[in-house]
Amino acid sequence: MVPPNPPPRRTQPHPQALPARGLNPVLCIIIALILLGLLVGLAILITYLTLRPKRLVYTVEAASVQDFAIAKDDHISAKFDYVIKSYNPEKHVSVRYHSMRISTAHHNQSVAHKEIPAFKQHPKNDTRIETQLVSHNVALSKFNAKDLRAETTKGVIEMEVYITARVSYKTWIFRSRRRTLKAVCTPVMINVTSNSLNGFQRVLCRTRL
Repeated sequence: MVPPNPPPRRTQPHPQALPARGLNPVLCIIIALILLGLLVGLAILITYLTLRPKRLVYTVEAASVQDFAIAKDDHISAKFDYVIKSYNPEKHVSVRYHSMRISTAHHNQSVAHKEIPAFKQHPKNDTRIETQLVSHNVALSKFNAKDLRAETTKGVIEMEVYITARVSYKTWIFRSRRRTLKAVCTPVMINVTSNSLNGFQRVLCRTRL
């Protein structure tokens, strides 16, 4: 008996490869221009913010005090009014102040402070900050209490103003990392016998970033 022939094998059709699509030349040009712009902006950012950032300029334009008193137990109460000017010397870079703290002290002993809301400073801009720092029954060291009483009898007290802020610089679409700005303004001579600003001498602050 002759065995039956095996059924023929079915061959699977091979899938045909789809033709490769070429990149759109217009899209390539757009992507290249965007990348070029990002690189140019990054170069500007590095130049202005990293290599040679200009120092911010701070001055105390006016200062006065109200309700100034030192108790027998060497506690001070007073309202210190300050007008502070901040100048951004950059031509193309703005400054963003994320936080700011202003304090006033006598011989490095702080007697009052205040937090200033966040703000933005444009290039070549002067910003005036008018603030009142209130001391309410703040304890003084024996030395500072004695020294302040002696200065009060002369009609003028010598105070210090300290500014600490978290800032970042921005040019075009790039922003730098946050940095800590510190300014020290001294001596700030305040007339305790009158609220008048006549005769006040502007004080240039030392800044560090």
